[in-house]
Order: sequence, then C-alpha cells, then structure tokens
Amino acid sequence: MISSVILFYVLKNIITQRQDEKLLQDKEIIARYLKYDWPLTILDVDDFKSKYPIKDTLYYKDTMMYQIINGVENYELYRQLTSIETLQGKTYKIIRRDSKLQTYEFVFIISISAGIIIFLLMLTIYYVNMFFAKRAWLPFYENLNTLKNYSVENKKPIKLVESNIDEFEELNISITKLTEKLSSDYGNLKEFTENASHEMQTPLAIMQTKLELLMQSENLSNNDKQLISATFSASKRLSKLNKALLMLSKIENQQYGNIEELFVNDAILKHLELFEDFFESKKISVSKNLTLNTKVNANPLLFDMIISNLLSNAIKHNDINGDIHITTNPQFLTVSNSGKALNISSESLFERFKKDSTSSESFGLGLAIVKKICISYQWDISHSFSKGQHHFIINF
Repeated sequence: MISSVILFYVLKNIITQRQDEKLLQDKEIIARYLKYDWPLTILDVDDFKSKYPIKDTLYYKDTMMYQIINGVENYELYRQLTSIETLQGKTYKIIRRDSKLQTYEFVFIISISAGIIIFLLMLTIYYVNMFFAKRAWLPFYENLNTLKNYSVENKKPIKLVESNIDEFEELNISITKLTEKLSSDYGNLKEFTENASHEMQTPLAIMQTKLELLMQSENLSNNDKQLISATFSASKRLSKLNKALLMLSKIENQQYGNIEELFVNDAILKHLELFEDFFESKKISVSKNLTLNTKVNANPLLFDMIISNLLSNAIKHNDINGDIHITTNPQFLTVSNSGKALNISSESLFERFKKDSTSSESFGLGLAIVKKICISYQWDISHSFSKGQHHFIINF
C-alpha cells in the first residue's frame, strides 16, 4: 500500500515534468512562428504589450477547463504553460495546455498494478519463507517436546531428532551430554540416599538396643542411668532426623511414583483415629466439615505424611482444652487449630529447621516435608493466623 502511494507520486511528478517539457517545446514552436511571421492559421494573436505592459515571463500551473463532450458538461484538469515574450518589437502572451486526466488515469493504473504485484510478491515470499522455516525448525520443536517429557528416573538415553542445521545438531550433542550427566548424578545420589538410609539406621538401631540393655543393669547409679537415658533419647532423635532428611531427599529427587486416586476424607478419618489418644491427653476437641467424594491424585505414602504432619503440628502447638477444625472440598484442605501467635513469619514456617522458639521438641522438618510434597504435585500451601487460630490451607 505504501509503495503504491509512493510510486503514484513519483510517476505523477515525472510525467508532470515531461508535460512541462512538451509544453515548453510547443511554446518555442509558436514563438518561432510569431518571430518570423509565419502564418498561424489556427491562432488569433493580438499585441499584448499595448494592452498589458509587462516583462517577459514564463510559468506553469494546473487549471480546470470547462468542456462539453457529447452534450455533457464537465470540468477537466489541464497542465498550462503561460509565456509572455517580446518578439520583433511586439509582446505576446502564449498559453499552451495539455490534459492531465488521461495521464493521471495512466499513473493510477500503473500504481495499483505495481501495488498488487508487490503485495502478491511479499505474500509469496512470506509463505515460502514460513514453509522452509517450519521445515527447518521442525526437529528443534520435536526435540524440545522430547526434552519436556524427559525424566532422570528413566535410565534410557534421550533420543533426539537429527537436523541438517549445524547449530541445531550442536545443540543436540550438548543436550545429550547434559542429560547423560544428569542421569549419572541422579543415579549416584539415589544410590547414596539408599546406602545412607541403610548404613546409618543399622548402627543407630544397634546403639539404641545396647543402651536399652544397659539401662536395665542393676549395678548403675542414678546418675549413670540419667546419662544413659539422655544418650538413648539423643539416638532416637538422631534416627528420626536421619529418616526425615532422607525423606526430604527422596521427595526432591521424585523417587516416589505410584500415583493413585485417593479419597481425602478416608485418609483424614484414619489419622484422626490414630491420634485419638493425643487429642484426649490435651483435651482437644475436633470438628470436621468434610465434603463427600473429595479426591486427589498422589502417592498414598506421601499424602498420609501430609495429613499426619499437619495433625501432629496442630496437636503439638495447640492449647490445653483447645480445638482443631478440618474442612475439605474438591479445591481445598484446611486444618485449623487454636494456639498462640508464632514468633516467626508464615513464610519461614515451611523452611527447614525453622520452628517457633517456644517449641523445642520438633526438628522443624515436618512442615518442610509437607511443603516439598505439595510442590511436587503443584499444590499451594499457606499459613495464616487470626483470632487465636492457625490456618493451614492446601489448594489442590
């Protein structure tokens, strides 16, 4: 469109210039006839100087001429040359006109034709370029899709589509090496986790057994029994800490597959029964608002861990004669409990080893585990405190 407009004005100026040159030539011919007294049968020439004394001049302009063609009156655009010259002592005013209508029509047709040709050419270039670009980028997008679906748990090497483009082929080589390195590192980490779980738990179990036997000895003083009891408690805490850290590592490395469709209410009711003695010991009242057939897709062990850690946290940080309220629906799971305000922010509550300073029994890993599990399933978990109530909300 822009090129057609530019072409129109360029051709218009060029043709106008050519018209001016032709008009000037015609004027020179008329001037020669007047100068040498050649007969001008088609012109009626008067002495212009005697009527309008004026200097010699020459100028061009566009003018409208009234015409009657085939009985139809109209105005037509003309290019006009006006020349005032003194020839053999006489001053003449020479006017020469040439129609611009046909010229403009010719320029307009050429401009439109050129615009259509340019548009079709650009359209052809665009689609040809899109066709070849799509073919050139097809291996890249196929490899990108393969990379999105790649998992380090799959021991098979990644298979990428070969490309004739050097840059894409170099990218394929780099991706292949990177995935091989990731798979190797993942295998080593998984092996370390499994070995650590086995090798560390075994000596801890032996230590606890020996300490239990030692505590039963009759030849120990009260001071010795207290020291052994403290050591036994520390070994149990160490064992729990080891299990919790290994659990976090496995969750982060996505070593828990086996995703099933689980009924949320069944898991909650099961754990409420398991924690019933703890509720009674602190005289905590439990209320429920459970929506029927609330389901999630998750690993059963990990989802049980979420419910267990949330209820354990609600009991541990609750008041005597406190309350716990549980709400479920297809979008949310909410566990609320009474208690004091925390000394740390809600965001810090889900970090490792972050805990309220008033609570010294926990490791500060329970809610971190819950957070990691939620992240692995793309769930959101948040905490808020209002009117003496803590609210933990999981958005499925």
